[in-house]
This record gives sequence, C-alpha cells and structure tokens, in this order.
Amino acid sequence: MATGPMDLGPTSRAVADNLRRLREARGLSLRALSADLKRRGHSLSADALNKIENGRTPEAGAEPPKNVRRIDVDDLTALAAALGVNPNALLLPHQGSGSISLTGAGTVDATFVWAWAEGRRPLTVPEGDDGTANADFQRYARPLGIRSYDRSPASRAAHVEDSGGRGYYRRGEDGKVYEVSTGEPVEVDQHGNHDD
Repeated sequence: MATGPMDLGPTSRAVADNLRRLREARGLSLRALSADLKRRGHSLSADALNKIENGRTPEAGAEPPKNVRRIDVDDLTALAAALGVNPNALLLPHQGSGSISLTGAGTVDATFVWAWAEGRRPLTVPEGDDGTANADFQRYARPLGIRSYDRSPASRAAHVEDSGGRGYYRRGEDGKVYEVSTGEPVEVDQHGNHDD
C-alpha cells in the first residue's frame, strides 16, 4: 500500500477516525483486533490497521502522517462485524447534528445523511416532490420485504405494485397478517414476504 502522503476524502477520514474511536472504546489493541479479524477469516495486520487509522482527520496544525492505507469494502465489513457495529458506524462521522462532508455529495445535514445511510430516505429530495423520490429510493435501495414506504400517493402505488396488487397489510389480534382492503389472510415467510 501507499507509503507517502495520501489524499483522502471525507469518508476515508471518517472511517479512520471511527476505527480508532471504536477500537479504543472496545479496549482492543491493534494486535488484538488483527487477531480477531484473522479468527473471522479476514486478514488485516496490526500494521495495516495502524496505517488505516493514520488517515484520521489531522489535528489543527499537525502534519498528516506519511504511512496511510486506504480501506476496501471487505475490510470495512469485517471491521464492522469485529467491532460489533453496522458499517455506517465506520463510514459516517460520529455526529448526529450539524453538517457532514460526504464524498460525492458535499456538505449535507447530518440527520439526512444518517437517515439515507440507514435506508430510510433519499439523500436529497427535489423541491415539489410528490413522494416519488422516496418511492424510487425504497424500490432501488432496499430489497422487497424491508422497504419503508411513506403515505404519499407515489409510495402507496409502489407498495401496491410490490405486493402484487394486494396493498397494505395489518397483523390481526390472532397474530396472522391480513390484507387491509379485502380482510383476507396472507401467508408470509419469516422475513415478512408474502406468497403470490
């Protein structure tokens, strides 16, 4: 990997900041985290972890470290599993308010960024949108069975289309799932998907 100064974007810096924060919060040394990753079938040496952490946001006036390593998505996923967090906890700055610098999107309100990363809403919504932005986001970002539509006409139409024309469901007092408009019971699997 790179041994000279590396130009890192805001997401790479957030990962480096969060990796150090979470590793220390878990009381893990670089070697201990490396050993845990190896037990999980993913090799990342203590030196590689140190180089990833070297990409942290530099303190004011400090010179950035020279030995920096980028992280790939397999590393990110393995680290999130080893640290007991979701990948977003590594990817995004650890802040719930204010603005976040996001690679490819610029500066965005932190609450929007987290909702987007959690699959709850699109990152941006065009002015005057009739709900189509959220309906499209849910359809393309999340698999059937875990989409979260709002009450807009566009979302209702997408939900009906997803459900094979059946519409909305409710769970009855007996624990069974029923289609709201017909009152008919619906068979669902353990993931909440229905059979059509």
